[in-house]
Amino acid sequence: MQVARGLNLWGALICVPLIYGCSSAPGGSPGAGGSAAAGTGGGMAGTGGMAGTGGGMAGTGGSVSPPPQTCVPPANRDMPPEKLSQTGCVNPADPKTLAASVVPYEVNSPLWSDGADKQRGLALPTGGKIHVKNCTATPAECPGARDVADDGKWVMPVGTVMVKSFLFDGKFVETRLFVRYDATTWAGFTYKWDEAQTDATLVWTERDEVMFKTGQRTVHWYYPARRDCVKCHVPEANDTLGTETQQMNRVVNGMNQIDRLAAMGAFEVAPPKPYRAALVAPVASAAGNPPASATVEQRVTSYLHANCGFCHRPKDDVDCTSEPCFDARFGLPFGSRMMCNVRPSKNDFGIVDAAILSPGSPAKSIMSFRMHQPPDDDVEKHGRMPPLASYVVDQPAVDLINSWITSITSCP
Repeated sequence: MQVARGLNLWGALICVPLIYGCSSAPGGSPGAGGSAAAGTGGGMAGTGGMAGTGGGMAGTGGSVSPPPQTCVPPANRDMPPEKLSQTGCVNPADPKTLAASVVPYEVNSPLWSDGADKQRGLALPTGGKIHVKNCTATPAECPGARDVADDGKWVMPVGTVMVKSFLFDGKFVETRLFVRYDATTWAGFTYKWDEAQTDATLVWTERDEVMFKTGQRTVHWYYPARRDCVKCHVPEANDTLGTETQQMNRVVNGMNQIDRLAAMGAFEVAPPKPYRAALVAPVASAAGNPPASATVEQRVTSYLHANCGFCHRPKDDVDCTSEPCFDARFGLPFGSRMMCNVRPSKNDFGIVDAAILSPGSPAKSIMSFRMHQPPDDDVEKHGRMPPLASYVVDQPAVDLINSWITSITSCP
């Protein structure tokens, strides 16, 4: 399904609350001190974009002051606003739309969330800039050979707020805020929508499971506890997961959204061109269809990166010489992923001759097995991956992974 697309936050201008002193020169051409960019309504939100529609303030002449950044971290992490409409991250008159100072965006390969449509936005603090890891320009950021896979990761400034909403059949179920408080601290806040779609209420500390009625069906949904957020949003993956060059390298409304953010002045130094190879949509979904030119391997590795790579990757506290470090990140050679004919280090789930990937045999491949197990809190017993916030098996992705495993005849 497709819901309303977002609008450019400044009408014909690319200027948004990330920069100041923008001119309303006609046709989107830069005024004095402005940034050159396509000026014909190039809003960032694509399918499912939750862009606020009340933020267009560009006049017919003179400079334009952006609206204030209202989407900021709660002053007290333990006492966030009880209602989503009070957070400053949405329009309080219509909480289903983002505040004017929140920039909507899309990703190429979305995380599986039981088939939910998603709307994403980011709010940078006033004057805050995104740092992009560049292994060529700054080799110290990528000291090891495997660190190069993190080239193009975006490090968000302190004070950033990430906003993501989940929808079924056009109806909002949940909105999450993920907030950077300092150099080492992120916090997540979950808001549960009412069925009347008037507002969403904070889920305080414990997980909450509901049967949510959309009007067309009843959805079994899981609202994570605050502690759950940092189980996937880990420092090794730079905490935010979708904001990286290969996920954001995507044309939305006629313009690459990295170009659009660069025109907004959002980066310390913009990612170098040509941009890092983009992930692709692995299977047909609300996020789009796989490109006709995409190979099965590109689709599989895009899926693994988005759904597994934030955890399944080398970590500072793991010695990869003694424990297999299955690496699901995009862009690595097959032989560097440490999965082909590699025995699982902890649990083979009773599978004879099990391997993380057994060439030609999905039945012996732990990768396939764990994707289609029923959900259960005891992950090590039943094995479901992803282990959190999912009740529905992603069957098209399972079929894709199985066909890929079947096509592999030997290990490098």
